[in-house]
Amino acid sequence: MKAKLIKKADGWYNLYNGEIGIGSTHEELQGYKLSKQNCDDIFGVIDVEKLAEEDCSIHHPYHPVHDQTTRATFIRGFNKAMELNKDKVFTLEDMMNCWNKSLKFQDHKETFGEYIQSLQQPTEIEVEIEMETKKQLVNGYRNQPDNVIGFVADYENILQPKLDSEGCLILKKI
Repeated sequence: MKAKLIKKADGWYNLYNGEIGIGSTHEELQGYKLSKQNCDDIFGVIDVEKLAEEDCSIHHPYHPVHDQTTRATFIRGFNKAMELNKDKVFTLEDMMNCWNKSLKFQDHKETFGEYIQSLQQPTEIEVEIEMETKKQLVNGYRNQPDNVIGFVADYENILQPKLDSEGCLILKKI
């Protein structure tokens, strides 16, 4: 099932099917729970803790004291770099592409405004909700052979959203 994942300014996410909200990472909102980690992965948000762990295990695999110091320094440095660059929206490569596009402006139909907008970080992404087939018990009284009315337990297959171990929807970027 396709849906639209929207990143809110406060760092949480909402999932919509058309105009209807069906899930959120915000605890107070109703609907399905969403995993913040799953949503961050879809939007390409960098997990500094994970990066620090990977960096430390490469550089200091046998020295736990160095490992802790390196990890803490890595996290502090990364967070400081993000703070200092929060207003810088474009990479050097983005700027070079823009410059090259301006040199060949007659060949392109889009305006610079449209081009620069295409480089902005998206706030909404189309996703697919992972689904699974489950058997659902359907109970009822029916006529049995020999005209005996009795309780019958039947199962029917239904398609429903698949949940992770935390009870959150599993989303995939389309």
